[in-house]
Amino acid sequence: MDSNNFFSKVKEGDNSIIMYVLGVVLSFGGYFIGQVPLFLVSLNAVSSEGIGSERLNDFMKTMDFSILGIDKNFGLFLLILMFVFAIAGLWLALRIQKKRIQNLISPNGGIDFKRILFGFGIWIVLGLVTELINYLTNPGDYTLQFSFGPFVVLLLISVLLLPIQTSFEELFFRGYLMQGFSLLKNNKLLVMVITSVLFALVHGTNPEISEYGAPIMMTYYVLAGFFLALITVMDGRLELALGIHAATNMYGTVISSYGGGVLQTDSLMKTSSINPYFMTLAFLITGSIAYFIFARKYQWPNISEILKPIDI
Repeated sequence: MDSNNFFSKVKEGDNSIIMYVLGVVLSFGGYFIGQVPLFLVSLNAVSSEGIGSERLNDFMKTMDFSILGIDKNFGLFLLILMFVFAIAGLWLALRIQKKRIQNLISPNGGIDFKRILFGFGIWIVLGLVTELINYLTNPGDYTLQFSFGPFVVLLLISVLLLPIQTSFEELFFRGYLMQGFSLLKNNKLLVMVITSVLFALVHGTNPEISEYGAPIMMTYYVLAGFFLALITVMDGRLELALGIHAATNMYGTVISSYGGGVLQTDSLMKTSSINPYFMTLAFLITGSIAYFIFARKYQWPNISEILKPIDI
């Protein structure tokens, strides 16, 4: 069996359907438990500030904590806290199934941090280039909102805690679910598509979906999920996806946020809105460039590899 096969360890442990159902329940159960602090803080803000239903609805649509009189950095911390409990739920599920969380990352159970950093760096550079093009095209959409104190706190939260959120999503969708579905169907392309659609669906309640239109934004999320699944299968490891996902969210949190997005922070810059069609096209282009770079660096096989049956 290929030692670089991402699915090579999937048969270890208890792989009954009921165990995978339990894994999903524990992961999302942890996520919902993690929402309790957010709910209590929001409830206290509403009662103490006398916030009416209109402002509360605005908050639910935008996730802008300043509407509730809550510091944005504290609000970001509360959002990340949900994923701390979610990743704890996933870890517990893996323990029950007698699986190792490391095997969701690589077939040898190790973690290549250089790969994570390389994926992160490439995606940040491509993001900056895309942002520059967008700025030169629409300079009036940008507002500089740098404030030293809040920005330092935001940077610390983003570096120390935000990777917990992005790592959970990668471990759960590109790791746990993609490996799990491979037990039902040994078709790489099919499990990649299924998990990409599920990835998009869980983002279906994000504010940008209603703000910019479900068809184009859900298309963007499906494409994003498929790209992350593709590089995971081609590389036989999860590290590049971990780095890219962390870069995506840290970029949108620290460097440039946008109106209508789920992350409303004291970033360096903010755009009043986005063009979702430009964003989707830019993603296809930058994703293709990143794929080419990774394929050359790590000497990947031909992309037709995804059409071959899963060897487990």
